[in-house]
Amino acid sequence: MISNDAIWKLMARNIYGEASPEEQEALHQFLSEHPQLQQRYELMKSLIHHINDTTHSKGAAGLSERAAALIAGRQASVRTAVPKSKTVVRNYLVYGTAIAALFLVYLGMRGERHQSPASAGSNQLRPALIVQNGNRRQLLLPDGSKVWLNGGSKLYYVTNFKGATREVRLEGEGFFDVNKISNKPFIVHAGAIDIKVLGTAFNVKAYPDENAVTTALYRGLISITKHDGAKGFQPILLYPNQKLVIPGNIISGDSVTAPSPLNAVKIEALDSTKPETERLETAWVYNRLEFRGEDFITLARKMEHWYNVSIHFRDEKVKHLSFYGSFEKETIEQAMHALQTANAFNYTIEKNDISISSIN
Repeated sequence: MISNDAIWKLMARNIYGEASPEEQEALHQFLSEHPQLQQRYELMKSLIHHINDTTHSKGAAGLSERAAALIAGRQASVRTAVPKSKTVVRNYLVYGTAIAALFLVYLGMRGERHQSPASAGSNQLRPALIVQNGNRRQLLLPDGSKVWLNGGSKLYYVTNFKGATREVRLEGEGFFDVNKISNKPFIVHAGAIDIKVLGTAFNVKAYPDENAVTTALYRGLISITKHDGAKGFQPILLYPNQKLVIPGNIISGDSVTAPSPLNAVKIEALDSTKPETERLETAWVYNRLEFRGEDFITLARKMEHWYNVSIHFRDEKVKHLSFYGSFEKETIEQAMHALQTANAFNYTIEKNDISISSIN
């Protein structure tokens, strides 16, 4: 159970972009379980944003005064609007006082770390959405662009997109439908690469624990570069119905070890005869886990993100079994049984852990 103090502090940290990914997910779950607090959170966010927009370089003391004044003003307006309801007035006074107290405490916690907007690095990418394994989410960005995130994915971006570019960072898999703004390129940082677009639709897969980055383009035109400016990797233009695969990399956040030479980078053709809803690369966007001739270990990684499970292989032989098919509403038990029917193997399921072995 999260205490009242903890949840108010977590709200403030999240609004300031200082909440860790774990804290952000905890807040999301808490608000989804307590929808009555969502309105309070939105009010708190509007208060803080209003204060930040009007204080600039006046420091924490100035912010504290403005916080108290703004909240006091809201209390006064409540008194005027509902003079006959003492209960409502009392609740709003308590609520306003709680926000004021928390806000002043939080400013004290920030202390010397508080800076004016110009000096605080307003263009820093901050965690915006974290999707746990077993889930998929859709997000509308400030510029009107749409993003779908697969399980086990994280998206970071600047909350206002006020700079010369619109930049996001992806860990995991995402499908982007980018709103075209000709003088403001959209840039996706994914693993080792940067993807620059003006307006397009494409899928990016860059899980930190997988040794490849893939980008599939459906509409528009994108330019792909190594974000560290590595030599031997020239910018690559990708056209509709093409997929870029950069294999042989072990990606950890923004760093890459053992980078692939240029000749290892592959551009493959997508199946343009099928509509977008039926293509392998974007099946997950339409709630299908699809696989076409993939070995078991590759399929297992997909299933981990899809079902929120951990899959372990007890021998090498079983890893090389291949499968064709798709899952939509099947449970993990139904999925494993179907795979076992297609290719004989042994498996056990204990809670979220699955152990797979060959049949001797």
